[in-house]
Amino acid sequence: MKLSASKKLTVTLVACLLVTFSCDDDAFSEGNPSQPNVESSFNTVEEAEKAVFGIYAGLQANDMWAREFWWIPDMLSDETQTAGPQLESFRAALLNYNIDAANPLFSTVWRGLYRIINRSNFVITTLPTKEGILPDETISQLVGEAKFLRAWSYFQLVSYWGTVPLTLEPVGDTSGVPMAESEDQIYAAIVADLTDADSSLPSVTEYRGTGNLGRATRGAAQGLLGRVELYRGNYQAAKTALEKVVNSGAYALADNYVDNHQEELENNIESLFEIQFSQYESGNQGWSQNGNGGKIEQLRTHEYSPHVWHNTLPSETLKAAFEDGDPRYAASFLTYGDAYGPEGSEIFDAGDVAQGITDIEEHWKKYGYEYKEARPDLWSGINIRVLRYADVLLMLAEIENELSGPTGVALGYLNQVRDRVGMPNYPTAEYPTGSQDEMLAAIMHERQVELNSEQVRARDMKRWFREGKMGPPHPNYEAKHEFVPIPLDEIDNNNAIDESDQKPGY
Repeated sequence: MKLSASKKLTVTLVACLLVTFSCDDDAFSEGNPSQPNVESSFNTVEEAEKAVFGIYAGLQANDMWAREFWWIPDMLSDETQTAGPQLESFRAALLNYNIDAANPLFSTVWRGLYRIINRSNFVITTLPTKEGILPDETISQLVGEAKFLRAWSYFQLVSYWGTVPLTLEPVGDTSGVPMAESEDQIYAAIVADLTDADSSLPSVTEYRGTGNLGRATRGAAQGLLGRVELYRGNYQAAKTALEKVVNSGAYALADNYVDNHQEELENNIESLFEIQFSQYESGNQGWSQNGNGGKIEQLRTHEYSPHVWHNTLPSETLKAAFEDGDPRYAASFLTYGDAYGPEGSEIFDAGDVAQGITDIEEHWKKYGYEYKEARPDLWSGINIRVLRYADVLLMLAEIENELSGPTGVALGYLNQVRDRVGMPNYPTAEYPTGSQDEMLAAIMHERQVELNSEQVRARDMKRWFREGKMGPPHPNYEAKHEFVPIPLDEIDNNNAIDESDQKPGY
């Protein structure tokens, strides 16, 4: 949802209230009677919706998707290499698996995730107290949205950090939040939240053509649950969730691959969930540390763009994975000699590269403005796609292969994705699919090229390595790298944990 100016202002006000309401209720027993409090607020549908918009705003924050979150999955995958010395050392360290608990990136993203969780907890615990004041269906839907966002946040934490502090209530004091008993306890909370969201959220078809498109839907909850269960190796549970997405008839592959990475066709028929950013305006600067404020845009596009900061390049491993003639290569990378800009009026060469390495010919194009601008500005309003239908089909192909072997059903899912880009159907000479292992190789290949630079690869590599299906994710990989470390400042500031809770090896 591209929030209007009024909704953006509302997000700011509500986010302030969320901080206020996290305090002990005794704070409201005295003092200014006009001071906002739980009892006097969120008593209309509009006010309740604004509380939920405050959670979405956390996704747009600088310490989340506007700038920092995607560095962790991108740098821990094999998709990226540095474009030169201008990449900050703490980011480049992750590329080399030189990982330690003092890295500020971990602290920043950790804080952003728990901000979303705390805002979600507030909505989940507060809105049910408005029964009889708000319509039951409104409470159910808005709590479902909050549960979806809380589940997404905890999934990032448990999949990258392992066992972490778990709270399903707003944090109202300074005593700290203890570690969960186990990863399983966190996953149980995630599955419960997504199951509830599945039953309470509307179909995306109810939002198309309205200003609500972009909010969490039933299909988003089902798709995320499928991703969670696949990551855990629970294939049947993942299949059940993902088949609901397919059988709903609400989703399909977009006509063109590039429709999923450009601004004009955001929230299209392929999209299950994406992070919403304000429409791009030349010269605008919209950047918020915590997601509160007016126009919020993202910097990922131009961290990677050869025309702006040019901090990263596609890796040699990723480029080599593409088959000859795969149009997703040209859609993902801008190569010397390529036409770009308005109606292809410019020809890309080394003189266009803003800074850093110029002797490598291929540079990032995906999520860039080069498809329509000769000299892109710093800021970007392109939504970042979190989950799309092509991923659902590829996950189902993998699940089918795991449960039943190289069936025609698995091939059908794979070839739907191939057909969209005009690539030959499997089996091919390079990827025969007669055995379960051969089918898996084709699926792994297709996920690598179709979903490149979409924050999917690092978790895929991790689970495939864990299951013995591929080698270590990085040459410097050690056993401790199964998880990243708990940030040092979290150990210092959270009274309920200490150094003994740190991940082994850090």
